[in-house]
Amino acid sequence: MTVRIDSPTNPRIGAAARAAREGEALVLEGARMLVDALEAGIVPDVVFASPDLAPVDAAALDRAGRAGIEIVEVSHRVLARLSDLGSTRALLALAPVPSSTLEALAGSRLVLLLDGLQDPANVGAILRTAEAFGAGGVVLTPGTASPFASKAFRASAGSALRVPVVKSVLSTDAVKWVRATGATLAGADAHDGREPGALRALSPLVLAIGSEGHGLSAPLFDALDLRVRIPVSPRVESLNAAVATGILLYELSPKTSAEKR
Repeated sequence: MTVRIDSPTNPRIGAAARAAREGEALVLEGARMLVDALEAGIVPDVVFASPDLAPVDAAALDRAGRAGIEIVEVSHRVLARLSDLGSTRALLALAPVPSSTLEALAGSRLVLLLDGLQDPANVGAILRTAEAFGAGGVVLTPGTASPFASKAFRASAGSALRVPVVKSVLSTDAVKWVRATGATLAGADAHDGREPGALRALSPLVLAIGSEGHGLSAPLFDALDLRVRIPVSPRVESLNAAVATGILLYELSPKTSAEKR
């Protein structure tokens, strides 16, 4: 390493911390996240590394160096400023925020459409579930938490690196796109609709999930071809958005569908 920064007030560290905080850069904390990103084809701009590395960290750092990534040796105080974790990892990388397009989702059997979900932990958990059950991508309307913000990204357990994400799609544009693809637009409704099994015969399918507080926005709700409701106890008004998505995707999984025929 040819560069070392010890002070957390260094201007470069301040700029990096600001980019991480505002979601302008993807924060990869630890060797596992760094390797996952490289394997997903995401090349960080820089890796900040402690001088005290465990073998697994050293191996990941060596891989980053061979990929031509800049490596900066920093103090533990610097890593603590860059990370919002209570216990700082020995490595932290900053990478460009991944992005995809609606055109790239063409041909997908199943796409999730997240409408106004503001809880980053929910968004991250949904990305993880989307990968687990084979969704081809996730579309986000404005106001939905970024899956690349630190809390959401950790909740996704790396799935945000592998599932195509299309951000900031207006709900009206999302409806036009669904119609152009010939997909069925279905949405989760806490109060009315058919049982989740009704989704199994639909392909291609765009499954819209709204926020717990407000549900789907009017343009999406009015455009739904099918509403589905998960039966729950009358004492429970609605399910957490991530939990509801997991239940619906489990219903859609090929193995589950085959067993219920």
